Amino acid sequence: MKKENKQKILEAVTKSGITVNGDFVLEKHVEYEIGNVENGGIGIQINNGKEAPIANTDKDIKSAIKALLAEKDEKDAYLFQNKKQWWAVYRVLFYFCNYPTQMTAFETKMKELEVAKIDGKRDLSYESLSAAVKEVPLMAICSPTTWNTLKDKSDNYKQQYVVADYLMQKMGIKS
Repeated sequence: MKKENKQKILEAVTKSGITVNGDFVLEKHVEYEIGNVENGGIGIQINNGKEAPIANTDKDIKSAIKALLAEKDEKDAYLFQNKKQWWAVYRVLFYFCNYPTQMTAFETKMKELEVAKIDGKRDLSYESLSAAVKEVPLMAICSPTTWNTLKDKSDNYKQQYVVADYLMQKMGIKS
């Protein structure tokens, strides 16, 4: 990790008011944290050296989602066409922005941000999130930044990629 990135991380932690008990490390391989989280412990998300997104507040993220929902392609069709594309939003936000990993908690968060209700056809639902992963199983095992390698597998893959790519660009996440 570059020295300047380490300095930025240390400054961010200092300014955030986070108290660190124990060792503070900049890279960590987490093996048993899932069980710890399930038992009420602290969850850790490792970003594996990727730069943090520009959109790091709920207000920024809400703005990026609203822009995504309004964006149209060259054929004047929405990029975000159906409910199942919420899965791409879910993956980007939990992978890069420390949003909930549980789909029900993610759905609740989107309702709090007032972006879950759109037009009936594109409204967020738990059912649409859980159905989408079955259509794009390869995307479930890798970072959204690598989805460009899967976009040509089928229309389902392409629809998820288009949403994730737009959202990551809007939020300043490098792919």
